Amino acid sequence: MKPIVRYLKATVITTALLLGLAAGVQAQPTGGRTGLSFLQLPTQGRSSALGSYHLTLPGSDPLLFMHNPALLDSSSHQQLSLSLMPHLADTRFVNLAYAHSLPRTGGTWAAGVQYFHYGTMTQTDPTGTPTGEFRAADYAVTVGYGHTRGNITLGGSLKWLGSGIESYQLWGLALDWGAVFRHPDHDLTAGFVVKNMGFVRQNYGGGAPPPLPFDVRAGVTFKPTYMPLRFSVTAHHLYRFDMVYNDPALFYSFDANGNRVPRRVAIPEKLLRHLSAGAEILIHPRFRLMVGYDHLRRQELHLQNAGGLAGVTFGAWLRVSRFGISYGRAQYVPGLGTNTLSFNIDLKKE
Repeated sequence: MKPIVRYLKATVITTALLLGLAAGVQAQPTGGRTGLSFLQLPTQGRSSALGSYHLTLPGSDPLLFMHNPALLDSSSHQQLSLSLMPHLADTRFVNLAYAHSLPRTGGTWAAGVQYFHYGTMTQTDPTGTPTGEFRAADYAVTVGYGHTRGNITLGGSLKWLGSGIESYQLWGLALDWGAVFRHPDHDLTAGFVVKNMGFVRQNYGGGAPPPLPFDVRAGVTFKPTYMPLRFSVTAHHLYRFDMVYNDPALFYSFDANGNRVPRRVAIPEKLLRHLSAGAEILIHPRFRLMVGYDHLRRQELHLQNAGGLAGVTFGAWLRVSRFGISYGRAQYVPGLGTNTLSFNIDLKKE
């Protein structure tokens, strides 16, 4: 009971601190109104297959620390991972991470690079005449640290952020901080994370730079004792209750005088938009199938007159000797989605 009591005490103190932080970021916009939105994308295939928000996934893949630095522990020692995601409209998203435990510090360090390439575009003068080409890209260099004491791991990561479009530049710093509790006797992990606290600066001119995609998440991953399944449930955007966007051109009714009235959204629907769920089918210790569902993505992207699989994710994980391979597919609208392929290698000497 003592580890659980310590965890609860730490959670109460941290929650009070986070509420204070959240009070200062209530103006943080969501729904495509932030900059550097690649920071919200899954960093590897398993995360993509189960839903991009999960922060308690067990495993040795060092790319998981970009979702929650508290996932860094000794199991990630000398692990190297590379992830490739051909994203929408011929853009590319690449993630690379390495983790190493240092006995002198009593914890595990990790470093990672994220690179989102928008491609090469044609540059024109004011009359529309082509004058050359330019590139656009976003990137982040992250250093993280996780320290385990008993059944609790605390972790933090610092990100140097950048973005370039032709000669225009944006840079910034962001901090992630989280904690996880691993049950000593059962396959159960619970935790929370605060993501992308920081600032950005730009030389674009003409207004303030866009805010970072701030988020507060809490979640749990558990495996029932006699079932070959592992479940993950995560609540995201906890600093903002109402995540519903009412498109005034689509969602309305008329009052008795014929005036348009925005639709009302019930509280259960508002709550569900904060939840993401995933399940791993543990077919073999070296092979798993995965499926996930994100209700917010479903409600925002599914077409009115076509069901499709918006919000549904799926994939597989395979371990061969020292190599791990994972694949994840995230569906948006019919015929449109993203694929993520990840490679993980254990560099420890046999």
